[in-house]
Amino acid sequence: MGRKRVERLMREADLAGVSPRRKGFTRRDPKAASAPDLVNRDFTAPAPNRLWVTDLTMVSTGEGPLWLSAIRDAFSRRVVAWQTSARADADLVLTTLEYALASREVQPGTLIHRS
Repeated sequence: MGRKRVERLMREADLAGVSPRRKGFTRRDPKAASAPDLVNRDFTAPAPNRLWVTDLTMVSTGEGPLWLSAIRDAFSRRVVAWQTSARADADLVLTTLEYALASREVQPGTLIHRS
């Protein structure tokens, strides 16, 4: 389908596209120490529940931004836990981690959680 046809159909349906905004969410403190890279940028795992990776993503909705926090097992590549919130704060991330730990049997000292 061509661009002009999409424009015409959107105009007829009274729809308008949304342009992505410029990113500028986090600012690094130059005096803060960097966290150690315990996995040396190798995001593969030898077994389940050894390495979890996480991300925080903003999803634009008609009611405003919605933040998604998800944790994925690097071995199975399956989502272990996820949560959404109207605010991107520590509570969102910690709640997601609590749900993930409650859903899996993890032995102390065997898991690396990497963001």
